[in-house]
Amino acid sequence: MPDVLDVLRNLPRAVEPGRTDAEAVAADVARGHRAVADRRRRRFAVAGGAAAAIVAGAAFALPVGGAGPQSPKPPGPPVSAASRVQLVGWTGKQPVGFEVSTVPSGWEVVSSDKSAFVVAPPGQEITQKPGDPISFEGRIVVSLQGLSHFPDESPITEVDINGRKGRMGFPLADEGKLSDTRWLFFKDAKGRNVEVDVPASAGLSDDQIVSFAEGVTVTDQAQEIGG
Repeated sequence: MPDVLDVLRNLPRAVEPGRTDAEAVAADVARGHRAVADRRRRRFAVAGGAAAAIVAGAAFALPVGGAGPQSPKPPGPPVSAASRVQLVGWTGKQPVGFEVSTVPSGWEVVSSDKSAFVVAPPGQEITQKPGDPISFEGRIVVSLQGLSHFPDESPITEVDINGRKGRMGFPLADEGKLSDTRWLFFKDAKGRNVEVDVPASAGLSDDQIVSFAEGVTVTDQAQEIGG
């Protein structure tokens, strides 16, 4: 039940506030369970493709911003130039559902299927075998947005993604506390809602996240996680 209550805080109301009849309660409970299932699918997507190694291409550096907030407030000041992370051109096999043009230097592609494109940072132990669930913890994930949405507590930054509006913010880690993972939602050229999840540990600035997102293409094979 705490899991259900937690995700309900991030969902819009499905029934009128103040209603206590059986129909309203049943609707809220069903809505909560659907959200829990979706959140768990987002944390552990089943890998549909073999892991691939990153082949470094032409690299370029962009300014790096600070880690996301631990409470409802904007991110902190930029870190030093010595800590900058580079995005490099992706020259490996293209993912099935989401083609990309860049990845962070040294990061490794651990999953690429119709539901998600997942890359892990250098030094992270990768032990899963084909068919094992893939963890999204501490990794960059590209997927369709599905039921994800920003909580009321999150500051929102509007950005431009290939001439289309994007919105960047933070999910909740706990009640009243924002995660340091950044979410970016935007529509692709065909109007599909795309989501990019970037942990603070990636060390990417907002500009770099935008640059990464501009290189994402949703293929006709892409489907929502769990779809």
